[in-house]
Amino acid sequence: AVVGGTVKGASRGAQDLDVGPNSINSYKINHNQYFALETEDFGEEGKVPFLVLQRPLDREHTARHTLIITAIDGGKPPKSGILNITVIISDVNDNPPVCDKQKYTVTVKENAPTGTYLLTVNASDSDEGVNSEIEYSLRSKFRGLVSDPFALNSKTGKVTVNGNLDYEEKQVYEINVMAADKGAVSLSSNCKVIIRVEDVNDNQPDIDITSLSSQIAEDAPPGTVVALMGVTDRDSGVNGQVLCSVIKVDVKDVNDNSPV
Repeated sequence: AVVGGTVKGASRGAQDLDVGPNSINSYKINHNQYFALETEDFGEEGKVPFLVLQRPLDREHTARHTLIITAIDGGKPPKSGILNITVIISDVNDNPPVCDKQKYTVTVKENAPTGTYLLTVNASDSDEGVNSEIEYSLRSKFRGLVSDPFALNSKTGKVTVNGNLDYEEKQVYEINVMAADKGAVSLSSNCKVIIRVEDVNDNQPDIDITSLSSQIAEDAPPGTVVALMGVTDRDSGVNGQVLCSVIKVDVKDVNDNSPV
């Protein structure tokens, strides 16, 4: 409603069977912060009050206002009558959704199957009706990936695993979630979701051997270097630590002409 505008339906005058100076003389309204009375003299129809808005309304602060209008005649002593008016404030979409958190953080194992629940983004809207109904959507594009690794339920805000995760390829995902209301002119806000991928032991060690000699002399002394060996493991932490050992060879299984 526009400040200074007349409240619709609140411009009917009171009736007094008396005439002349004993008829309606004035109106007054109870003390309040939002409304005032203005009167206009329509001659034979008498004085008619108009309820006028004095300051902006906020339904989310006060959804209804109870007013008391008093009509006073000009008699001596004056007599009066009262009218109770309830002004109900209708909602307009003037509040965007607000997320519970500006940043959500969760950790998931890289072998988590599709459909694994991660977290729920939750937003609220202080408007009512469709103006308070919220839809969630992902705003990030995962470049270079065949499909999005995460899915978001547009109604509930639940985030789940939607594809294969690989710690060795990507350790942290940062996605933006938009919460938008369904008002005629939609309002929205955004929050951030940080998803950290946790390593599991899913890679076997890779052994690389460089032989320094195709044959070893039978009289080679102990400590002779016969090959260089490198071992790598793509996993991290203890999963990437490697322990090397030599499998004992039974000499009985090796004949004199077999290379060792």
